[in-house]
Amino acid sequence: MLSQNEKAIKFFDWFSYGLVLLNIIVVPLFVDRNLLNAYALPKQYIFSGFLLVNLLLFALKTILSKKVHYRKSILDVPLLIFLSVALVSSLFSASIYDSFLGRTEYFVFNFSFFVFLVLFYFILVNLLHTPDRWRGVLDAILGVGGFASILFILKTAFGLDLPFINQFWNTVDGINSSFGLWIMPVFIIAAGSLIKKNVEVGRALFYFFVMILCLGVLLIMGFGFFWWVMLIGLILLLLLGVSFLQDARLGWLSALFALLILSCIFIIFGSPKSLQSIVPAEISLDMAPSWAITKNVLFSGAKNFLVGSGLGTFASDFSKFRTTDFNYHPTAWSLRFTQPLNSFFAMLAEGGVLVVLGFVFILLFVLGHVFSTWFKARGSAFGISHSLHLTKTNIRLDVFLVVVAWVVLCVGLITNFYSVSLWVFWWLLLGIVISGLSLLGHNMVKEKHWTLEDTPQYNLVFSFSAIVVMAMVVMVGILGARFYVADRVFARGLQESGYEQTEMSLQKALSLRRSSDIYHTAIASAYLVQASQLSKENNPNVQAVTDLLSRAVNEARVATELSPNSVAIWENLATMYENTSALIPEATDWAIKSLDKASELEPTNPILMWRLGNNYMLQKNIPKAIEYYEKAVSLKRDYLGAYVTLSSAYELNKETDKAIEVYKNLLQSGAGNNPEILFNFGRLLYNRGTRADKNDAEKLWLEAVKLQPSYSNALYSLGLLYENRGDKAKALEYYYKVKDLNPNNKDIIDKIKSLLAGVN
Repeated sequence: MLSQNEKAIKFFDWFSYGLVLLNIIVVPLFVDRNLLNAYALPKQYIFSGFLLVNLLLFALKTILSKKVHYRKSILDVPLLIFLSVALVSSLFSASIYDSFLGRTEYFVFNFSFFVFLVLFYFILVNLLHTPDRWRGVLDAILGVGGFASILFILKTAFGLDLPFINQFWNTVDGINSSFGLWIMPVFIIAAGSLIKKNVEVGRALFYFFVMILCLGVLLIMGFGFFWWVMLIGLILLLLLGVSFLQDARLGWLSALFALLILSCIFIIFGSPKSLQSIVPAEISLDMAPSWAITKNVLFSGAKNFLVGSGLGTFASDFSKFRTTDFNYHPTAWSLRFTQPLNSFFAMLAEGGVLVVLGFVFILLFVLGHVFSTWFKARGSAFGISHSLHLTKTNIRLDVFLVVVAWVVLCVGLITNFYSVSLWVFWWLLLGIVISGLSLLGHNMVKEKHWTLEDTPQYNLVFSFSAIVVMAMVVMVGILGARFYVADRVFARGLQESGYEQTEMSLQKALSLRRSSDIYHTAIASAYLVQASQLSKENNPNVQAVTDLLSRAVNEARVATELSPNSVAIWENLATMYENTSALIPEATDWAIKSLDKASELEPTNPILMWRLGNNYMLQKNIPKAIEYYEKAVSLKRDYLGAYVTLSSAYELNKETDKAIEVYKNLLQSGAGNNPEILFNFGRLLYNRGTRADKNDAEKLWLEAVKLQPSYSNALYSLGLLYENRGDKAKALEYYYKVKDLNPNNKDIIDKIKSLLAGVN
């Protein structure tokens, strides 16, 4: 009979295993619309929460048994070293908060998440010590993959508005291509499981339907890189099937070969358009700028070369090292990217050479042991399944199927930027690969036992240590819960329509998490909007407006203290100062200083130079404004707004010829179809006043009116030009057009009456 302690230990052990299965199922399916990011944050929190409970159960089992039972794997020491390198990278980060805690509004790979991923691996290795448990995890992966596929197909192919996912396209990832990459290993495992002989009918149907569902998802999306990744996976599956030919069904190997041929056809000709559904367009940084920025980060100093700029800090890297070539991208030039094209570049830029070498070492180290086991297991003389009594639950082929799926996910690191679900999946497959290899008899895991001496001093030390561990787990859990509640309150505050409700929610979010720069930025914007609304009243309360502007500036300044290397935060502070300058003239100087700091962090951004020029214009410092407008134009030769303001600055500085030259350059750059450009160019020529200038002005204004017949300024200018030439009939023609567009304009009515009186 088992004692009460032994029963409790056994219950906790099975409960821990159940939590692992629950984690595998819930993380891909859990989204929360009440957060700013419905995918990254809730998945991180639920993943970490389950692991903390697992850790707490481990402590309870240790207390009850008075033994420390630990399964030490071959990767434990390398992973701890890897984690230490990541810690160093985070400590010397360009943004320490982002490196340790991540971001609220988008996902970045952070140290806290990394710790939980490693903890997940340790828990998997310690719990998956029987073939039945191991297969249970594999079934959970296939089950959740099939269910997620069903939801996606019902949403896209049949247009059903499912309450489970609402406006989302899938539950796994906000990027559909990443969801497709997550589906790929599920497809590989399901398709590969059908290779085995003597599969039960129920299981065979389960594997087949999951495979078909996953294939349906990939066909509906139709992204080209899917078929390259699938091609690699199918080649590995066929090699695996040939290696274990005595255990394989030749008919199914032929079917997999047909799928391989089909993948090649899709690579060459594309997948059938008739099977594809329209999914949202995805914007990501291209390969060339991603690599250019990563390379520049690496060679910007010894520290960055070794440990990178810090985990989760690619946004700062992008700002610092974006090239001027990026300014000529037709659509993305004004965007600021927070992640590179793929996770490999992110690791290299954020973690440096040491993190990448650590990752490659783990990859090669595991594959080396895989090949060692494979060479032993493929021989019939080895008899490994019999020696381990695995004939009833033979997982030999399944282990290598998981290896193929894991390799496919490793390939995906160079095609996609991994978010929460993909990273959890990568570490999940790593954990079950190591556990599976150990179950095949390979010396991958060693049992470690430490029995505590039954003496008062040992019991006291042990009890104290256990209490400390449990207290730390509880404290981390409470802190995580505070952050989660803060994010929900913050997201609700952004959706509120009234100022009072918005401020109340944002203040509550700040009380729960004061270290979030985005919270301070949001409440600063709320103060600014309210100040703007109060200032528009008939009898505005100047003191209230001033107080709100002051509070907005203070909150924005706190945000810059929290994230001193964030260009967006400094831009926001400059905006606060610009809006305050109407009441406090010195605020323009402060805005200039903020924009100077932003331009130091992002030196190739022409918008920052243009804004600096605008602020100098407000100070009537025209030479300085011209200097920054010229910098903006030099960074982006087709920057229309900078050209217009540069010409205006030249005109105010009595440099009309230079102002005209700016417009000549504009026309040569292809701005001849812009009515406003044509009008202003004509105005400058007309004001300079030579006969040739006036003739050219006439042509420009006529072209402007041709492009925009209702352009009142151009119509009026043409009327004035013809009036000065003495052609009153033609002048009246254009004045009447202006009057038709502005029937209540007294000036144009008087102008027409004056001309008519002159004609009479």
